Amino acid sequence: MLNIMRADFYRIRHSRSLLFWQLAILGFTAFATFSWGHDSKTTITGWAAITHINNSEGLFLWLLPLIMLVIGTDFSQHLLKDTLTMGVSRLRYFLSKMATMTIILLLQLWALHIVAFLAGSYFGGPGTINWGDWFSQMLVYVLLTLTEMTIITGILYWSGSTTAALTGGVLALVLVSIMHFQFIHTPFFAYADWILAVSDLPTVHLTTLGAVSKPVIGALVMVIGGGILNAWRFEKMSL
Repeated sequence: MLNIMRADFYRIRHSRSLLFWQLAILGFTAFATFSWGHDSKTTITGWAAITHINNSEGLFLWLLPLIMLVIGTDFSQHLLKDTLTMGVSRLRYFLSKMATMTIILLLQLWALHIVAFLAGSYFGGPGTINWGDWFSQMLVYVLLTLTEMTIITGILYWSGSTTAALTGGVLALVLVSIMHFQFIHTPFFAYADWILAVSDLPTVHLTTLGAVSKPVIGALVMVIGGGILNAWRFEKMSL
């Protein structure tokens, strides 16, 4: 399992796609923060910039290609069969991919926060940083993003198509958000609208989940239940 993770990190670290993606997403974050700082009527700080990034529903969807870079490469390049014939069990392969993706999401959020913090600090200094809130909000963000990974992985394992997985993942998340606005009083959508939940992340503190308690419950059900279903499907699928 650790060997698969090492191989994934080595491949991703030397990937031109990752380099291009980092230049795009980190560059956009810096540009958006500087633009916000210039246009804002009040002086922003580094901490305010981090909160602003956490409050972005767009970033939630921007992370989709990064997920595909981790879990979709073996499918698109037809490397899966070779990997599994090297004595690696399917369960270990599946768990290593999930662990790798979780670590990469954490690293990506850290990188985005650093860029936003530095850009925001240029205008008004670091501001008052609440480390407990920052840590809590980051963990919740990762959990919400793991729902994307679970959905995309499920579509990928059932269809075998990276295109279908990426398209289906985006449509599923956006459709749920749209349906939530149409049927605002339907309880299901309060637990499953993870895009909208991102905009409520500033209400998360060290001792409370604030307005995202229901989405967090829904995310836990999706990640655990969907993960078990995806692992079962991966065990049964033909290569």
